Amino acid sequence: MTHSTGHTEQTSVAAPPLEVRIRKLAEEIIPSEDWFIVDVQARGRKGSRVVEVYLDGDQGVPVDDMASFSRELAFLLDAEDLIKGKYHLNVSSPGDDRALLFERQYARHIGKPVQVLVNREEGGIWLEGENLGVKDGVLTLQTKSGAEEWPLEDITKARIKLPW
Repeated sequence: MTHSTGHTEQTSVAAPPLEVRIRKLAEEIIPSEDWFIVDVQARGRKGSRVVEVYLDGDQGVPVDDMASFSRELAFLLDAEDLIKGKYHLNVSSPGDDRALLFERQYARHIGKPVQVLVNREEGGIWLEGENLGVKDGVLTLQTKSGAEEWPLEDITKARIKLPW
């Protein structure tokens, strides 16, 4: 049964999360196809937000270019009034202590020791070895027992193994 009250109800559509909106703006101004956004995080509350944008590139991202990107993104965030109140914007590269999330990231770290968490039927196992690269979505890892191949879809976490 339909009941009419003489006015139309408006259904509100929730805005995408702040991180999604920031990522969209950032993707619009990336100056090179060699660059990509690894992660966007926004934390804090109105008036004291911290926004972090992590960029990477197939050959890295020069510091001067990152600074220019940061200024342009800050201008767009202000122009779009995307973040209410004061905020602090940090734009940086992910660093070796951050997770490897995309196939493109493995290429820059060929030859480096990595730790990967592989999903297996009996549960996850951590493996360590030298990153020999990714081809067709499969990571080749030189472990103590030899070269092993793991589909990226089976890897739930991966990071550079730091020397300490």
